[in-house]
Amino acid sequence: MSYRPFTSILAKDMNEFVTYKHAQGDEYDSGQRVLWYFDNFLLKNGYDRPDLTHDILARYAAAQRHLSKNTQYGRLAVSRVFARWLSRLIPGSAVIEDIAVKRPALPRYYLYSSDEIMAIIQAARQVKGDQMGSCLATLIGLLYATGLRIGEALALNVDDIDLAMGRLTVKRGKLGKARNVVLSATTVVALGKYLDFRFERRPTGKEAPIFINRHGKRLKYECVSQAFRNILRSRKIGVGALLAPRLHDLRHTYACDCLRKWYAEGVDVNARLPILATAMGHVHINNTQLYLHVTAQLLQVAADRFHETFNNNCKGKNQ
Repeated sequence: MSYRPFTSILAKDMNEFVTYKHAQGDEYDSGQRVLWYFDNFLLKNGYDRPDLTHDILARYAAAQRHLSKNTQYGRLAVSRVFARWLSRLIPGSAVIEDIAVKRPALPRYYLYSSDEIMAIIQAARQVKGDQMGSCLATLIGLLYATGLRIGEALALNVDDIDLAMGRLTVKRGKLGKARNVVLSATTVVALGKYLDFRFERRPTGKEAPIFINRHGKRLKYECVSQAFRNILRSRKIGVGALLAPRLHDLRHTYACDCLRKWYAEGVDVNARLPILATAMGHVHINNTQLYLHVTAQLLQVAADRFHETFNNNCKGKNQ
């Protein structure tokens, strides 16, 4: 995946910092994107020092105040980690001791309904240009059906898909972990149709990217994110919601739909959580639990199961 290059006076240090994070086993995709905003701020303000000052850090924090608290915190948190790393190379370089803004206590997620998912995919197919439409629709469907991170999906190459075995391989997930992801029968069919269409385009070969833009290059996150936001606006999805829906919320929806399905089937949900954690690329189940939100639908399923069990027990006692 390509990123906007760092261009400020600290560009070399930022590139070395990202390399350091990669060496630690951190994919650092989102961190690299967020760090660009700090780099761009330094460039626009004509900053020319080889280290950081408390003044420039305070000015950067002030420049973020028009953003949501979650976004402010995210940008300042990345800058703080970079500042600490730089201070080890340049003693005296300023660091952010405390981030004044706090994240809202409310969890940041939006759960899409089945109808909304279908509307999004249908709208994606209608994006101008048959190639982009087919590409976006398949990508969004894959994210919803597998819970992949967007960076993992965009990094997929042709040889990462094995339709005969019904699986795909994430070669370098978060923290550098590789994993196999099982595909449902309907996902295999959808991917197969897209790949038949995709193989008529260039580039080809095992190392060629699965998802490409109009020029045959690997599709970028910025392009997908913008197209996804346009689709949500055109279909009026999330209008009036407490939290605006995001691309990443497809991952939340996948996890919750798995949970709802297991409850409806009456299986042992706790026994299935390690499977879900593996599929989502989590090292610890605690990370997976962040994606499992109690919804009205899930409460109804749980209530139905309780009443069914209660009624069966009562019948047993009366017999």
